[in-house]
Amino acid sequence: MLVIVACCLAIGAGSAARAGAPTPERREGDFVHVCQGGPNKAQACSVATQETDCPKSECVLLTMSKAIKGTLTLIAHDSVTDWKNGGATNRALTVMLEVKAPDGSRQTLAATYQDLATPTNPPAAPSDVIVIAMDEEALQSLSSAVSGLRFAQAESTLSQQLQQLFGESGTPVIVATHDKRVDLADHTADGLATVLRFKVKLQFLELL
Repeated sequence: MLVIVACCLAIGAGSAARAGAPTPERREGDFVHVCQGGPNKAQACSVATQETDCPKSECVLLTMSKAIKGTLTLIAHDSVTDWKNGGATNRALTVMLEVKAPDGSRQTLAATYQDLATPTNPPAAPSDVIVIAMDEEALQSLSSAVSGLRFAQAESTLSQQLQQLFGESGTPVIVATHDKRVDLADHTADGLATVLRFKVKLQFLELL
C-alpha cells in the first residue's frame, strides 16, 4: 500500500535509521480513533488519553473497510541498466501489490519510484512515512522486520487506484504483515535487483 509503498519501505535499515524513523505506533497516531464502547462510544479519542476519553472502554482505530489480504513485492535496484546503450548507475524502487477485487478478479498494481532530479540517489518518500534511503541494503534489512511497515500509507497514485478498485474514500494502509512468510532474493552483491515479497493486510482508514 500500499504499499506500498514506496510508501512501504520503513523501519529496519540499522539502529541509526530506526532511531529516527516513524514507528508503526507513531504512524497509527495519524489516523482517527474512536471509543469502542462505554458512555462515549464512537466518539473521537486519543490512545494517549484513553482513560479520560473512553471510560470503561478502549480507544481503537476507526476503520472504513474490512481487512483486505494482499501480497506486496518490493524491488530495489541500485544499478538500473540501460540495456541498449550500457551503463548502470541509477537507482529505482518498484512496488507491486496483488489483491483480489470485490468482484473476485485478481488485480496487480505496480509503480516504480526514482529520484528524478538525481537518479543516482536512492528513491525517497515523505518523512512521515519513510526517512531512510530506499536502496537494496535497506530492503535486505527490512526482510527481518517487515512488521515495521504497519500503518504505512500508499503513494498517492497507488492510493487512488485502490480507492477506485474497492469503492472507498479512506486512506489505504498496511495494518498487518505476515512476518513468517517472507521471501528475500538478496542481490546486494551483484548487478541484479534485490526482491522482497510478503503477505499483508490492508484497510481503509481516516486521516486526522
